[in-house]
Amino acid sequence: MGESSPSAKPPATPMRPAGTRERRRRVEALRQHREERRGRSISSAGELSYLRAQLRLAARLTAGLAATSDVEEMLRMLVEELHETFAFYLIAIQRLDDDGVLRLVAGSGPLAEVMTEFLLVEQSLGEGVNGRVARSGVSSLVADTHADADYMVRDPQTDPRSELSVPIMLDGSVWGVLNIEAPEPGAFSEADAVLVEAIATSLGSSLHRAALVADLEQTFTTTLTALMSTVEAKDDYTASHEQHVAELAERVAVRLGASASHAREVRYAALLHDVGKVAVPSEILLKPGPLTDSEWVTMRSHSVAGGDLVGRIPAFAHLAAAVRASHERWDGGGYPDGLCGERIPLAARIIAACDTYDAIVTERPYRPARTPARARAELRSVAGAQLDPSVVEALLVELKPPRRRAQRARLYSSAASRRPSPQLG
Repeated sequence: MGESSPSAKPPATPMRPAGTRERRRRVEALRQHREERRGRSISSAGELSYLRAQLRLAARLTAGLAATSDVEEMLRMLVEELHETFAFYLIAIQRLDDDGVLRLVAGSGPLAEVMTEFLLVEQSLGEGVNGRVARSGVSSLVADTHADADYMVRDPQTDPRSELSVPIMLDGSVWGVLNIEAPEPGAFSEADAVLVEAIATSLGSSLHRAALVADLEQTFTTTLTALMSTVEAKDDYTASHEQHVAELAERVAVRLGASASHAREVRYAALLHDVGKVAVPSEILLKPGPLTDSEWVTMRSHSVAGGDLVGRIPAFAHLAAAVRASHERWDGGGYPDGLCGERIPLAARIIAACDTYDAIVTERPYRPARTPARARAELRSVAGAQLDPSVVEALLVELKPPRRRAQRARLYSSAASRRPSPQLG
């Protein structure tokens, strides 16, 4: 039954009863759940079939969690896979924040789709079955919520009657709670508890790995910034220019369908694409007028120098090809290797287009800055010759004002819809 709350826990807020409109919507959610064919077919297929479905789900989730370091993607995938396989009434993941509040971070199930406007998505550590699990770090299998003193009653007629809540552990501490609920009493078995605990363990390991990756990326970025400061010491324009190009290149990469991690790689390569300028004499790099032919040969050597420099740093070596090729042309007339078309790495093609745009709109000692409209016109004029036309088109969409950009965004990417918030036990 219920346990007392330590004095340090936030005070519990009494659960308000459901209103008439909410109750009607809950009744509809319950009806939809009971008509769900997947849940009925699995439950009636026999113990062996149910066990096989559990094992297949565990294998899919283990592989899926291992394939990403994006926490939001992990959580969304987990609740969607659970619902897709077993059609649970409610699936919820809550994160335990430093202020002692459990906050919903992912949810699925029929009731989740209609409860957002009615229920709070925050719950103090001192209330509910999930609060009990988060405090103790021990799973709770509730056969009948009517008999559990900690269960937060919302509407006795439509509340879930069974609940399975397990802690998500991260580096020895409770990170949050994975909770599933069903409208019938006794819906979950010890075998279900073993499955959900295994899933929670896998999620905790993946969250730990994601935290380590985030720390590494921070170190990576700090090292990269220090490296680029050597260029900034020679040429203030190059340093600020790289930042602008990198930000734009990351957005264009996403628009072209790159994952968040791959888009970050494009950003890093863009930050480094002119690092080879440290090898260019200052009298050439900062010359206020046009360069001579021999000076251009020296200036263009920076792409080879940059690729070689980046390739010698283990953390950056995978970016070397994009850095080296960032001044190649779509028609093969670029440098240093005369690559053309799709032989040029996509990251380098994105950098080249963004680099061209930023160079046009930035004032230089030998010419004034041009307007964004003029820059866009120049991009169109060199698409298919100097620049990859598909990259240029994506860049032009990204450069449009927000309202017009949104209208054309469907050509390049689709935004994931916000997931609604479930009732929490």
